[in-house]
Amino acid sequence: MSLKRFLFMPRTPLNHVLCGWAQAAAAIGDQWSILIVRDAFKGVKTFSAFQKSIGVSKGVLSRRLEHLVASGILAKAPVGLGASHSEYSLTPKGKALLPAMLALAQWSDKWVFGEGNEPYVVVDALNQAPVPPLEVRAQDGRRVELEDLTILPGPGCPKSEP
Repeated sequence: MSLKRFLFMPRTPLNHVLCGWAQAAAAIGDQWSILIVRDAFKGVKTFSAFQKSIGVSKGVLSRRLEHLVASGILAKAPVGLGASHSEYSLTPKGKALLPAMLALAQWSDKWVFGEGNEPYVVVDALNQAPVPPLEVRAQDGRRVELEDLTILPGPGCPKSEP
């Protein structure tokens, strides 16, 4: 297979996969979409500001913004009456990505950059203290690790699925 053909292969849709991780990946999209959502959390709103921050081509940015709007993560609104430019803002669905996005950033800070080399620090606006690492907690409040968890079929899982 040629490199050109590989780079432009259509993606296999995941909408038939009954899995929260698969559906989250399908809704968000790809690495560029994660950077767009990151920038939206930082207050970026315009196409040109996203492009300047991320450094992605106009075509890729346009497709990713359209996907995030279609997924209900971003909302698009004209910047004024009869304006040709639009602004993008996080919807409640997009804002609900905050814990997942923060967890990804904290994972990367620890395992990719290493302590003391974090490219961004997320702080509480009230006191400027860094947000502590996110943890998974049981209903009784205790911290749980992967070994403490079991993944079971949920109410939306077909009875034939394991």
